[in-house]
Amino acid sequence: MKVWDVVVVGGGHAGIEAASAAARMGCQTLLVTLHLDLVGQMSCNPSVGGIGKGHIVSEIEAMDGVISKLADRSGLQFKLLNTRKGYAVQALRVQCDRYRYRQEARLYLEGQKNLFLRQGEVVGWGMEGTVLNSLNLHDGTEIFGRSFVLTTGTFLSGALHIGLNQTEGGRGGERSSKQLSSRFAGELGLSLGRLKTGTPPRLSGRTIDFSRMEPQPGDDPVPFFSHDLSSHTLFFQGPQIPCHLTSTTDETRSIIQSNLHRSPLYSGKISGIGPRYCPSIEDKIVKFPERSSHHVFIEPEGLLVDEYYPNGISTSLPVDVQEQIVHSIPGLENAMITRPGYAVEYDFVFPDQLTHALKVKHLDNLFLAGQINGTTGYEEAAGQGLVAGLNAALFVRGEGPWTPDRAFSYIGVMVDDLVSQGVDEPYRMFTSRAENRLYIRHHNADDRLTEVARTLGSVSDRQWEWYQRKRESFHLLRTYLKSTRREGSTLLQILKRPEVSLDSFGDLPTPKGFSAWPDPWRIGFESEVKYEGYIRISQDRDSRTEEYVIPPGLFEGSIPGLSKEVLSRLRKAAPKSFSEARAVRGVTHGALESLRTYLKAGKNGMSLS
Repeated sequence: MKVWDVVVVGGGHAGIEAASAAARMGCQTLLVTLHLDLVGQMSCNPSVGGIGKGHIVSEIEAMDGVISKLADRSGLQFKLLNTRKGYAVQALRVQCDRYRYRQEARLYLEGQKNLFLRQGEVVGWGMEGTVLNSLNLHDGTEIFGRSFVLTTGTFLSGALHIGLNQTEGGRGGERSSKQLSSRFAGELGLSLGRLKTGTPPRLSGRTIDFSRMEPQPGDDPVPFFSHDLSSHTLFFQGPQIPCHLTSTTDETRSIIQSNLHRSPLYSGKISGIGPRYCPSIEDKIVKFPERSSHHVFIEPEGLLVDEYYPNGISTSLPVDVQEQIVHSIPGLENAMITRPGYAVEYDFVFPDQLTHALKVKHLDNLFLAGQINGTTGYEEAAGQGLVAGLNAALFVRGEGPWTPDRAFSYIGVMVDDLVSQGVDEPYRMFTSRAENRLYIRHHNADDRLTEVARTLGSVSDRQWEWYQRKRESFHLLRTYLKSTRREGSTLLQILKRPEVSLDSFGDLPTPKGFSAWPDPWRIGFESEVKYEGYIRISQDRDSRTEEYVIPPGLFEGSIPGLSKEVLSRLRKAAPKSFSEARAVRGVTHGALESLRTYLKAGKNGMSLS
C-alpha cells in the first residue's frame, strides 16, 4: 500500500504551489485534481501581479515558488505599475497567455522531482480521531497520506448564474464538487459560508475596433519576476502585445439600470457575498451612481487565439443584456461575444478556524489554502498554497510549523488577516493592509525571504547562487559609494536624495558586472538606500507605540484618512481604545495609521472636532 507524504487536492494556483513546495522539500507528493488538462487554468483575468498582488508573487519567487516562473514564461505584456509613486507601492503586472500558462504549469509539475499527478474527484476521506488517513475518489480508489492540503477553489457546491438561469459548476464548462460541503461541516466539524465571484463576457478580437481605444503598451526593457538572468531565455521573447483602454457610457448605465430585475444579484438568486474591490458592472452602477463612466481594459487571452477579456465589466446579467452592454462601449459597437460572463457562487471555510500555518486547528494533519479560505485572486491563492505546502512537509518531517510574519511579508499580512480577523467578503490584498509596507517592498522580497526558505529546504542551489551574487554586488557597490565623495558628500549620502538615481553618477567602475544588473537589482538597491532612514524611524515609533482612549461618538463624524466604510465598521464595533480598533475586521492598517495620528493630535491638545 502506497502512503504519500503529502497529498494535495486541487490543481489551481494554490494546489500547484502547495504540491511544488512539498516536493521541493523532499516529500513524496501527489496532486489530485478534477481534470489534468486544466491544471493551472486561469479561469478569470489572464494576468498575474499588480499592486499588492505582485508583492505576493515576488515573495513566492523569493522562496523559489511557481506562479512567478509561469508568469514570466507565458507573459504577453510586462508592466511595472505605480512608477510615479514611491517604491513601496510599485509592483509588476504580467498579462499572460492563458493557454501557454496552463501548458507551462503542466510541464513544470511533470518535471518536478518527488511530485506526481492523479486525475479524480475526491468524495470523502478516512479518519482516525483527529488525523486524516486517506482520501476516497469517485472511482472507488483510496489514497493514503501522512499530510493533506485541500485547495478546492470555487468548486465546493459551486453554482453558475447567467441571468435567472442557474446550473451546477465550479467554473464555466466544469462540474462542481457537490458531495464535499456537507462532509466538511459534518465530519470535519468546519463552519462554512457562501461567497461569489464572476467574470465578464469574452470577445472576438476581429470584431473589436481598437482604433477607438487608448493603447496600453508594456515596459521596455521587459521586467521579470525572476532576477536569474541565465533563465530569461526561457521567458518572453517578444514583441509585447498591447492592452487597450476604453470606458462605459451613459448608455451602458441606462441599460443596466433598466435590467436590474433580471440580475441574479438583485433578484435574490445569489446569497453569496461578492468581492467589494472587484465588483460586477451591476454593482458599480448601483453603488456609484454619480460616476458617468468606468474604465474597461481590453486584454488579450492568448497569442494564437482571437479572444479578448474586457476587464471591468464582470456581469451575470442575461446574455442579451450583456450584448447590449458590450455594444454601448466605444470600440465594441460591433463586438461579438464568444463566451458570456457569469457569476459563480461557492462554499468556503471561515479561516479563523485555522492556525497561522493554515492548518485546521482541531485536526492534526489537514491544511487549507486558496479560495476555500475566503480569498479571491490567483496570487492570494498561490501565497496560501506555498504556506500550506511548506507546513504540510514540515509536519511530515516532524518539525514545527513555519508561519510568515506580517512585519516581513505580504504573505504574512494575508495569513494573519485571515486567521485573526476572518472574512465577511472575498479577501483581496492591497498595500494599504500592510503597516510595514516601506520595508516589505516588491524589489526586496528575496532579501526578506530567500534565506528563510533556504533554511526550510525549498530554495534550489541555482536560486541561492543568484541571491548570493546579488547581495555580494550590493555590498561592493555600497562600499564604493560610501568611500567616494563629491562636493563634500559621499555618493551614498547623495543617493538618498529623492531626485537622484544610480544613473545620475554615470558609469560606475565597481562592482564588476554592475552594468549588467537586471533592473530589479538597480531599483532594489536604490530603494534600500533611500528608505533605510524612514524604516528605522518607523521601527523606533512602533517600539514605543502609545495607547489611546477613543472618546464616545468619535466615529459619528468624519476623520481624515478614514473612508465611510471604515467609519461604519468602527461605529458598529464601538472600540474604546486604539488597541481594540486594531482588532476590528476590515479596518486597514493605512486607516489605523490615520486614526493613530488623529488620536495623537487630540492627546497633544488639538481639537478632535
